[in-house]
Amino acid sequence: MSAVSNKQKPALGFFTFTCCEGCSFTMLFIDKIMTILKRFDIVYFNLLKEKNEVSEIDLAFVEGAVTTTTEIKELKEIREKSKFVVALGTCACNGGIPAMRNFVDSKSLRKYVYHHKKHPDTVQAAGIGEHIKVDYWMRGCPIIKNEFVEFTESYLKGKIMRPFEGAVCEQCPRRGVNCFLKEKADCMGAVTHGGCSALCTSDNIPCMLCRGPTEKLNVAAEIKMFKKFGIDVKEIHDRLNMFKNIEEVR
Repeated sequence: MSAVSNKQKPALGFFTFTCCEGCSFTMLFIDKIMTILKRFDIVYFNLLKEKNEVSEIDLAFVEGAVTTTTEIKELKEIREKSKFVVALGTCACNGGIPAMRNFVDSKSLRKYVYHHKKHPDTVQAAGIGEHIKVDYWMRGCPIIKNEFVEFTESYLKGKIMRPFEGAVCEQCPRRGVNCFLKEKADCMGAVTHGGCSALCTSDNIPCMLCRGPTEKLNVAAEIKMFKKFGIDVKEIHDRLNMFKNIEEVR
């Protein structure tokens, strides 16, 4: 990425697809957020602007899973007009909670969830990387405030920060001491993208896989281990698929 020009502010856009917008609200509650945003020319952000139009954008944050052909078309337009695209949060990275519907019969969804008014152009829910090139993955449900701050500050200096590359276990204070797995608990820390400073396990809560699975996820091994713990197979499947549509578990 080339250095950001000192002569003008870089154009910034925040786009939202199918999600709860929790990541956008988390970002708005960052103490220094207005100081950060003032250094950009915000061209698209529904939570802050009444009138928005997709135009030439230097940095685009995209939140939410893609669930319709209309959203796919809109997403591709954003990609075409953006120099750098960030997948913001678990829904944009992995499909998140919206992807749970992929395991429910379409007729049941239409009857009990959408009350017979399901969008005719509905497709399987997925992260934006299934349809466009993503330049940076900002994981989490919701995102980590510090990562957003560090990323934007680095960007404004003409640099792209390197994301944490290990699993949650590598930051976990229970590692090698009182690991949840030694207690036969269904903790996903060993196969979940780290970078969250192991917030949940630090509060004595097993990792839920909310930051998405690592590339080294061995589904068969995970199922085998948790079955030995006496955990119900359906519960294992539900946990593995809570934040991402994992084909091997379907």
